[in-house]
Amino acid sequence: MVIKKIYNNNIVLVEDEKQLEMILLGRGIAFQKKAGDEINPGRAEKRFVIDSPELTSRFSELVKEVPVNHLELSCRIIEDAQKRLNVTFSDAIYIGLSDHISYALYRSKQKLPLKNNLLWEIKRFYPREYQAAREALKTIAYYENVWLPDDEAGYIALHFVNATQEGEEMQTTIQVTETVQELIKMIQIHFNMSLDETSLSYQRLITHIRYFVRRLFVNEPAGGGDDLLFEQVKSAYPRSYTCVCKIRDYFRMKFHCEITEEEMTYLMLHIRRVTSREGT
Repeated sequence: MVIKKIYNNNIVLVEDEKQLEMILLGRGIAFQKKAGDEINPGRAEKRFVIDSPELTSRFSELVKEVPVNHLELSCRIIEDAQKRLNVTFSDAIYIGLSDHISYALYRSKQKLPLKNNLLWEIKRFYPREYQAAREALKTIAYYENVWLPDDEAGYIALHFVNATQEGEEMQTTIQVTETVQELIKMIQIHFNMSLDETSLSYQRLITHIRYFVRRLFVNEPAGGGDDLLFEQVKSAYPRSYTCVCKIRDYFRMKFHCEITEEEMTYLMLHIRRVTSREGT
């Protein structure tokens, strides 16, 4: 691999024999090196591919503003979270999370806490990511001797969630979380009951709504529907149908998008299951 740009002794931009660009991070990896020199990729503790000029530009700006130890801290947190969650994050998280953690540490020193208005929803809808983020706070405390509040765990969890959605913007992840909360409120009000958040049916409902809402926001086409099944479910579960009609109208008014009959069918079935006290 050939060095294209040296950011500092620990971070370099390189190009391989196929002209693929990537960032290498490693202690002293660029020591006494210069652009054009060969470099041993085996010395890198972390590498990630640069798939667009925009990403290269963003990384260059990040390195200018974020201390190297904060970048290394973020790498530790990301690697640990991937193991805990058994996922592979998109490489863009190294930029977004490093920037966020560095700024969170700055705000902490300046006594400028940032309240996370979605913290309760994040705990409920993304419990695994939230627990991984709580572990991240412990890592930050160990290396920086700073205990960040739970609000920051919520923000870090959203970065984890966002990094598992290919090409998705953070704003979309936030909007999905807010919308899921609205739909759960609508269901509970319609049936005049509190849903059992520990039940498997509730978790299935949340998972389905999250993917359903995300598909609507990114305009992903739905599959073909079954008219007969829709009519059967509609007839069998009239209260669930009425609830889903409210959800349909909500999306029409707020987001100007339509829900297919197939999606209405699945929502009716999930809502029926989670609101049935017998679990049937």
